[in-house]
Amino acid sequence: MMNRLAVVLAADSATTVTGWNGTAREERYFKGANKIFQLHDMEPVGLMIFDSADLLRVPWELTIKTFRKQLGRKTFNTVEEYAKEFLEYLNDNVTLFPKEVQDETVVSSAQATAVMWVTTAIEDIDQANHQDAVTRFVTERRIDLDDAEYSECLGEEAALKVIADLTEQVISEVKAWLDVFEIAHPDDLQWIAETAIIQVMKRPEANLGTTGLVFAGFGDHQIFPEMLEYLSCGIVGGRHIYYRKRAERIDHQTPTSIAAFAQTSMIDTFTLGLSEDAYASMMLAVDEQLGAFLDEVVAASGGDAARIGDRNSLVQASAKKISKTVLEKARNEHSLPLRRVIGFLPVDEMAELAETLITLQSLKERVTKPSETVGGPVDVAVITKHEGLVWIKRKLFFDSELNSRYKLRQAAQLA
Repeated sequence: MMNRLAVVLAADSATTVTGWNGTAREERYFKGANKIFQLHDMEPVGLMIFDSADLLRVPWELTIKTFRKQLGRKTFNTVEEYAKEFLEYLNDNVTLFPKEVQDETVVSSAQATAVMWVTTAIEDIDQANHQDAVTRFVTERRIDLDDAEYSECLGEEAALKVIADLTEQVISEVKAWLDVFEIAHPDDLQWIAETAIIQVMKRPEANLGTTGLVFAGFGDHQIFPEMLEYLSCGIVGGRHIYYRKRAERIDHQTPTSIAAFAQTSMIDTFTLGLSEDAYASMMLAVDEQLGAFLDEVVAASGGDAARIGDRNSLVQASAKKISKTVLEKARNEHSLPLRRVIGFLPVDEMAELAETLITLQSLKERVTKPSETVGGPVDVAVITKHEGLVWIKRKLFFDSELNSRYKLRQAAQLA
């Protein structure tokens, strides 16, 4: 949440740890994670994370604080430059991310993918036709992948090297798992293994752990705040794979911004008057009911339905008009008034609002979901141009009053 005075970052304490258990991807949820960090010891720039708590088994908290220490007194003109510096810091960083760990992550994901392809292809197929079924199944995947590009962060040259380096490891792992299931090894196992590695590299967001990174604050040359969101998809071949998702900047024409990440239904409801899932369900029902109503009208009038022409186009055109009307009403009666108010909110009230929205989302998750992906204490930080990042609410795993040496170390670090 931003206006011309400040950025407010608010986050719960639930986070995800992702790993592979054989052929299955496992996700576990924990509470107590720190998600908001000061990116620079002296400058008004922060970084908030969501989704996965680690990158290649290294906690993001450790990675961010190590970067902050290395950054020292170096500053940048914009928040985007801080973001690029951090994202590049993760490249070829074998101290934090050893090559063997990078390789193991790709191999585990590719092996799981290949085994899944083989077992899916031969399901309910006579054993004599297993080879043909696997070949057809993987060929379809390969054709789809040929139309996709490698991430610009990785590039084709680096990707080809990863394939050359890791194919034999993937083949070995796949053979071991097929033996467990007592499945004969396909003749074209090398080709299958290569395709699985390509799948991991061209679809990293679906095959590797992902983390949302939100950079926010003020650069040296920025009067008003800026926010940028990236999706981090792991490290392959020494290259950090990430995608820029969105950027919002406050200026003289744009006084405020509200952005929600990960679980957003309650925040959407508050800002728009309806959540995305409720809107989607409503429009699905509208589409179905319009078609049924059209058929009823034709039948009641004794008309010929065939003379209507393209029935589906008529239904879709009406549904689009309804959708436009609903969204315009939500925008005019909920979103715009709220944004106007936030543009002039004092910093303390803006922080209270951000905390309340996170608390509402946490409450909804607790009473409606078997696994709480939002929960735990809420941290709130405010970033202003001249005060920097200050904490409104912050959980600590220790009592700062009992740790005077901690305070002295912090003071010495900033001296």
